[in-house]
Amino acid sequence: MHLTIRAAAVADHPIVPAILLAAMEDVIFKFIGKEDEEEAIAFLAQLFKETGNLYSYENTFVAVDETGNIAGAMTGYDGDRFTALRQPVLDLMRQQYGNNLVPEPETEGKEFYLDAIAVTPAARGKGAGSLLLQHAINYAQEKGFKQAGLLVDLENPGAQKLYERMGFRLGAAINFAGGRYYHMFISLP
Repeated sequence: MHLTIRAAAVADHPIVPAILLAAMEDVIFKFIGKEDEEEAIAFLAQLFKETGNLYSYENTFVAVDETGNIAGAMTGYDGDRFTALRQPVLDLMRQQYGNNLVPEPETEGKEFYLDAIAVTPAARGKGAGSLLLQHAINYAQEKGFKQAGLLVDLENPGAQKLYERMGFRLGAAINFAGGRYYHMFISLP
């Protein structure tokens, strides 16, 4: 399978279910206040299609195969913009679900923060995740970031090993949205 990486477009919103299931299901359930996969996809898809928020297409890259099918996606942004990008998410949570939850920050800033990496079931084990991760690292370096960071669930050692193979190191264990995660980071030249 030959994959290329490109900036996402609004029309790429069909990747949202893969993003939800691979990277964000528990978190989005907390955001919408219920364990409803269909509702969670609708919530995330709405944000994906809009601009100026954490989960927007404008903060996402997609891995596309030679026939144009999306094999995966990576959402990342300037960690120093986290608070501003999170506000539309909090507003939507409040407006649609009456949820006033304000989760802990995922990033302390001063890094390119990789919020979600997802690979479709059909593309798993074929290098899409590594390709997206390497693209994110290269992108962060090109944009002048000195570090790229992400969170990994303490109960997901497979993902942790992938990130370590890509050069990420373990940072502190943190609480986020009711779970425990390691902040992992890679220093960039």
